[in-house]
Amino acid sequence: MGAKLSKYDLDTPALVLDARALRNNIEQMARFFSGQRAKLRPHAKTHKCPQIARLQLEAGAIGITCAKLGEAEALADVASDILIANQVVGAQKLARLVALRRRADVMVAVDCREHVDALSQAAWAAGATLRVLVEVDVGMGRCGVASAEEALELARIVSRAPGLRFCGLQGYEGHAVMIPDPGKRRETAEAAMAYLVGVRRYIEGHGLPVEIVSGGGTGTYNITGAYPGVDEVQAGSYATMDAKYAGIVPEFQPALTVLCTVISRPAADRAILDAGLKAVTSEFGMPLVVGLEEVQCRRLAEEHAILEGPGASKLRVGDKVELIPSHGCTTINLHERYYVLEGETVVDEWPIAARGRCQ
Repeated sequence: MGAKLSKYDLDTPALVLDARALRNNIEQMARFFSGQRAKLRPHAKTHKCPQIARLQLEAGAIGITCAKLGEAEALADVASDILIANQVVGAQKLARLVALRRRADVMVAVDCREHVDALSQAAWAAGATLRVLVEVDVGMGRCGVASAEEALELARIVSRAPGLRFCGLQGYEGHAVMIPDPGKRRETAEAAMAYLVGVRRYIEGHGLPVEIVSGGGTGTYNITGAYPGVDEVQAGSYATMDAKYAGIVPEFQPALTVLCTVISRPAADRAILDAGLKAVTSEFGMPLVVGLEEVQCRRLAEEHAILEGPGASKLRVGDKVELIPSHGCTTINLHERYYVLEGETVVDEWPIAARGRCQ
């Protein structure tokens, strides 16, 4: 960048990132795992940014998790150890996967024999070895085998497949991570991990070593991360945070906001911003308005945020307003870059290199 700008000089909508809060969040999570047997493999599906992944690795993370092959391709220059916590299926993707293996040590999830066979054929033909986790459904009703018996059978198939190495199990307790009540959240997460670790013991009891049990999210990092028999935790949102998680894990600071401009004042108690659904998502609720009392975001249109409340009378056309997204992952995916702040000064721009990488 050239001359330093104030954040208020930025054109809007702009995705801004408080570097101090980001560093504090990364350091706090690293401190927790420094005292645990389990290690942190942070999920990059939230931030999608090589610079943030590098900070996490420098703070002690053992590798990076990605949701999609495209994300892993975008982050392979900074992360040499990548888990794609998903099923990579189809000839085109498998060709890319084995090519990626030349850049990073890749681990993938499987939950059926057909997928294992296709992975094996692609890896063997390329002279590569892929690490594999058998995914277990621990309550999400998404991907994953449904029983310990199925997990053992699939693990044996993987262990015999050319080009593959069975490493362990994956199970995501995503149905627990946002339960508001701490006791209920713990109960639900521990039940999911008890089942997953039970599958581990079942497989090990049949003579097949399980090196890795991987799971966890930001809302359950301190539950899953301390659960005996869990080796890796895939928490991701903690680094940037969002309004939804702020009520679940308040020990992490909001580092991410969308800077907007007031473009209309149609009524004394109403103001319109220039950032709608194309700049901030709403599937977890409306974004929070920063620093303004008695003002709420009531509605998002494609290009507009409608603020209402008595406090809106203080706003004027041209004023800048910050919103904390309710969901960081999908909001970040709408933007090309972060404007990185130290205080109110823009000190850098970081590309969101994995945005839109859904293939």
